[in-house]
Amino acid sequence: MRHVQLSIPVALFVENVLTSGEPRELIIDCLQRKDFSSLLSKIKEPTMDLVERLDTAAEVGDNWEEAIRSRVYEFKFLHINALKRLLYFRFDLKADQDYIQEDLTLKDIHLTLQETELLQLLVGRQWIVQEEQGKDQRDKDRDTSLSIPVYIRLKY
Repeated sequence: MRHVQLSIPVALFVENVLTSGEPRELIIDCLQRKDFSSLLSKIKEPTMDLVERLDTAAEVGDNWEEAIRSRVYEFKFLHINALKRLLYFRFDLKADQDYIQEDLTLKDIHLTLQETELLQLLVGRQWIVQEEQGKDQRDKDRDTSLSIPVYIRLKY
């Protein structure tokens, strides 16, 4: 199954508005009407220029509505700083606090198996998300709600 592909500004816009916790259709309605009043106090980055991000989406043809509905999409391109922002928006993880960066690799990220699989879907065009070897290995029947240490590295 193919997922919607989004540019970095539009994908981070989607992640930011999803942090509001509001129902997806309500978010879409607010954005279509450009009435952000019910979202701004609830999103992680209220200073983000939402009008500019909507304009960017229109200019480049990114389907932000489908991405919000499905909560799954692919980044067209993703540099390491945008990857770190994605980790913050989607999983509430912060650099140097919740994981370590070594060059173009992020290490010691603790995610559930389901979160790991989702992250791989989002960033898999350029990044590999793998369980850290030798760290609390479990069998395939493991509890998917348990946190496991993973790392993310550039494919190329």
